[in-house]
Amino acid sequence: MRSRQLKSGFKGEKMIVVPRGTTRKYSSHELVSNLYLTDIGFFPKALNHFRDRPLGCLEYILIYCLEGRGKIKTKNKKYKLEPNTFFIIEKDKPHQYASDGKDPWSIYWIHFKGINAAYLYKKFEKHNNSKPIFIPFHQNKVAEFEYLLDLFKMGYTDQIFEYSSMLLHKLLGSFIYYSIKSNDHNDRSRDDLAKQITEYLNSNIYNTLTMNDIISEFGKSSSTLFTIFKERTGYSIMYFFSLIKIQKACELMNLTTLSIKEISYQLDYQDPLYFSRVFKKFMGVSPREYKKSF
Repeated sequence: MRSRQLKSGFKGEKMIVVPRGTTRKYSSHELVSNLYLTDIGFFPKALNHFRDRPLGCLEYILIYCLEGRGKIKTKNKKYKLEPNTFFIIEKDKPHQYASDGKDPWSIYWIHFKGINAAYLYKKFEKHNNSKPIFIPFHQNKVAEFEYLLDLFKMGYTDQIFEYSSMLLHKLLGSFIYYSIKSNDHNDRSRDDLAKQITEYLNSNIYNTLTMNDIISEFGKSSSTLFTIFKERTGYSIMYFFSLIKIQKACELMNLTTLSIKEISYQLDYQDPLYFSRVFKKFMGVSPREYKKSF
């Protein structure tokens, strides 16, 4: 027996359980098989909500707590779920969870599976040691759950399953992304620095910058700046600066009547021939060829 439960039916609850024959059908679908939900719901003020699954569940379970409190036990560990926190329970692992008797939780929850499901869980597990994660409340996140609930009220067509799969990637990705960012304060500081550098580069897009200018602006060594920026963006600082300059050049060619030479000067490339070489390096064609294509 996989599950025991207590107290079903909560005032204001919403729940969709996709017929298992339907989920089996889409488990081999070219797009949907990557990630799909089997159940989704909202339980408000779920007093006496309790689940005991000695054999685990066939799907991964995301529980997102909006209000109140509850507890989860899995893999010989106990966790408290509080407002604006979430937890993902691994598939096929024995677990229990229960709403608090005095301050019952209000939760959105999703059962999901698919080719990408294990990878998403591992990201959650790796970066947070499988503990509940705080995630800032945003009405858009609630709206995404509600949209999925409404979507499946329309039936179980190919289009609905395909669209829901893409929406589920986005929804779970937003939780996993915050999960990774919340890992520790040092990571957030590095993210902030990379963002500040990016903003500084964009604000100087019409100027010439050297690495010394950037070192002076941020008061850190060249190696520190290089390492943090490369980790966060995948690019070196000066390569990224050239990249956004060329992106701006493309924008100016598309939206203005400026000549290539004028654009070169506007972006502070004083040698138009050098500008052309840099442009071709990034775009694969010369500025003149690029402009002709429009």
